[in-house]
Amino acid sequence: MRAGDLRRALRDALLVGALLWIAVTAAFVRDRNKDATQRALRHAQAAAELVAIGDTPPTPTAAAAIVGAPVASKEHGFLRRRVAHTPTGERALGGPTAPAVDKLLYDAAGRYDKDGPFVAMLTDGSERAVAAVATARGPAIAITAGPEPRAPVPWLAVLGHLGLMLVLVGVGAVLGGRARGVGVALGLATWAFPAYFAGGPGLALAMLAVAAAAGWAHATGATDRAIASVRAHKVALSFLAPAGVAMIVLVVVPFAVGLALGFYDHHHGRWTFVGLANFKRILTGDGHALSDPLNFWFILGVTLAWTFVNVMLHVLFGTLFALILRQPWLKARGLWRVLLIVPWAVPNYITALIWKGMFAGEYGAVNSILSGLGLDRVSWFSSWATAFSANVATNTWLGFPFMMVVALGALESIPKELEEAAEVDGASSWQRFKEITLPHLKPALGPAIVLGSIWTFNMFNVIALVSGGKPGGSTDILVTDAYRWAFERGEQYGMAAALGTIIFLLLLGWTLIGRGLTKGDEEARP
Repeated sequence: MRAGDLRRALRDALLVGALLWIAVTAAFVRDRNKDATQRALRHAQAAAELVAIGDTPPTPTAAAAIVGAPVASKEHGFLRRRVAHTPTGERALGGPTAPAVDKLLYDAAGRYDKDGPFVAMLTDGSERAVAAVATARGPAIAITAGPEPRAPVPWLAVLGHLGLMLVLVGVGAVLGGRARGVGVALGLATWAFPAYFAGGPGLALAMLAVAAAAGWAHATGATDRAIASVRAHKVALSFLAPAGVAMIVLVVVPFAVGLALGFYDHHHGRWTFVGLANFKRILTGDGHALSDPLNFWFILGVTLAWTFVNVMLHVLFGTLFALILRQPWLKARGLWRVLLIVPWAVPNYITALIWKGMFAGEYGAVNSILSGLGLDRVSWFSSWATAFSANVATNTWLGFPFMMVVALGALESIPKELEEAAEVDGASSWQRFKEITLPHLKPALGPAIVLGSIWTFNMFNVIALVSGGKPGGSTDILVTDAYRWAFERGEQYGMAAALGTIIFLLLLGWTLIGRGLTKGDEEARP
C-alpha cells in the first residue's frame, strides 16, 4: 500500500462524509423539532381538557381558562368583552393592566368560534402551543408556558461513527486495488443507519446511493481528476464562486423547497404529507366544470390565449416600428427610438395601474374618447372579452419595445450592399423583405419569442392590477391562480406550490420545443 492511496481514500471519504453528516444532522434537528412540537400540542390538549372539567393543569401553562362569549361593552358598543373563568374566580380579559396573555386567550376564543375545537402552535415564534375544547360555558383554552426541551446532538455517537467510517476506508486502502473503492463505499454507507432513524428509509436509500457513487468515483479516479481540474482553474472558479453561491441560495434552494411543498397540505400552520393529492386536485379540476373559471383547464386555456395573442402583437408592432425606424426618410430617429423604449423602461406595475385608470368605467380616458366620438361607454371589466382585451392592450404596450430592440439589432446586421444589389436587380419591396430582411430577423426573433412567451405566461402584475381576474376570475392566468391558492383560499400553500411546479414543467417543455425550433436558425447565422 502506498501512503498516497490512503490519503486519497481518506480525503474522498471525509469530503463526501461531511456532506452526509450535514444531511443527517439536518434530518435529526427536523425530527427533534417535530417531536418537541408534538409534545407541546399534546400538553396543551391535555391541559385544556383538564380545564374543561374544572381541574388545574399539572403541566406548566402560561394561561388556562374557560372563556365566555363576547359581550358588547356598555360604554362603547363596538367593543366586545370576554370573561375568563378560572378556578380562582372570574375576570374580564383585556384592560390597561391586563397581562399580555389575555390577547392570546381572546384570539384563541375567536378562532374557536370560527373553526371549533383546535390545537395548534402559536405563530409568534415562542414555540408555545394553544388548545381549545368545548364546554357549556365556552371554550376551555390552555396555552403552554414555553418551548419543550430538545434532545442534544449526540456528539459522542458522531465521533464513534466517524471512527468506524475511517477504519473501513483505511482497511480498503490497505488491501488496495478494487478494495479501495469498496472501502470508501462501505465507510460512507454507514451513514445510512443514523439517516434511517433520523429521516426515514428515503434518506437512508439516498445515503446508500451517494456512498456507492463516491466509491465508484474513487475507484475510477474521477475524484482525482475533478480535484486536479479545480486546482488548475482555481482562479476562474474563485470569480465564479460568489455567483454560484447566490444561484444556489436564491434559485436552487427556493426551487427545491417549492417543489417539495407541492406534496404537502398546509392547514393552520401544520404541514401534512399528501403525496400527489394536490396535483390530482389541480389536474382533475377540483370538482369544477370545464367552463368554470376555477377549473385548471379553463385557466390554462386563458393563459395560452393570453400568451399567444400578446406575443403575436409584440412581434408585429415591434418589427413594424423597427422597420420604420430604419428608414432613411424618418427624421429625428434617435428621439423616436427613445420615446418608443419608454414603455419598457417604466416599471410594469406603474404602467398597469395607469392603464387600469384609463379603462375605468366613468372617468377613464378610453371611455372619455369613446364618448367624445359619439360611442357608448364600455364597462371594460364586466365581461370576459372586454376585460381580456384591456389586459392585452396593457401588456402589448409593455412588451413591444423589447421585440423592437431585438429586431433593430438584427436589421442593423444586414449588409446594405446586399439590399442595394437586390434593388438594382429589380426586386420589389416585398421581395427584399421576404428574401433578405426576414431571413436575418428569424435567428434573432426566435429566442426572443421564446423568452417573451415565458415572460408573458407569468405576467402577474398586469392581470392582478388591471382586471384583477374579473369578471369572476375568468381572466386569471395560472400564476395569478397560484397566488389565490396561497393567499385568498385559506393559505393552501401546498396547492400553490403544486401549481407552480406544473407551470415550471409547462414552461420547461415550451423552452425545449422553442430551442429545437430555433436551433436551425442559430446554426445558420454567419
